Amino acid sequence: MSTTVPLLMHAPSAEAAVRKHVSADYTLLRRGPHSYVLGTAYRGWTVDVHGEQSGGYRWGRVYGDLNVCLWTFAGALAGSSSADAGCGAAATLPTSLFTNGQIGGSADDGATVATVARAGCQTWDGAHIRGYGNVRPWKVPSVASSPVNGRIAVGQTVLWRYVSRDGAWVMIRDPRAGGTDGAGQQGWYFIARACLPAALPGQAARPLASPSQ
Repeated sequence: MSTTVPLLMHAPSAEAAVRKHVSADYTLLRRGPHSYVLGTAYRGWTVDVHGEQSGGYRWGRVYGDLNVCLWTFAGALAGSSSADAGCGAAATLPTSLFTNGQIGGSADDGATVATVARAGCQTWDGAHIRGYGNVRPWKVPSVASSPVNGRIAVGQTVLWRYVSRDGAWVMIRDPRAGGTDGAGQQGWYFIARACLPAALPGQAARPLASPSQ
């Protein structure tokens, strides 16, 4: 059974792990099986998994440019080398760890909002908003990496899910990207908070540490 813990950097476990690599173009990283997206791992990244599979996800240490313990979709991983387990027991991470308390939408998706271009909102081609696969939303200040050249033009709508703990980034879903996790245009990623209105619509009425998505 998963437990809720306050930290991402867990003490290593004594059990053995299996060293795998991401075999898809990308795979979304989650705070628990079928729960909030916290980042992205890309093809070739190393993931050391251990413990039982849960709902198609595996708990383990994700390397690449993150080096943290998160849940990864098992179908996006390949490999069978042995490794030392780099995480403690499987955990569902509390929303208070990676959000500032602002959570949008329903139980499984974000709330609709139109993008804007306030000071600090960057584009990658003069028209479309620059995104990032990773910003480490649990850090204050956050640290962005893995740029995403998305298809969201200023003024178009997205679905916002939560604001990072430092208030600088928002996890969004681009409905133009479809539902594919692993190939094609990445749909879930972070954009600067400055690319959305000062007041965010559709905030979810739920406890900050709710285990639901």
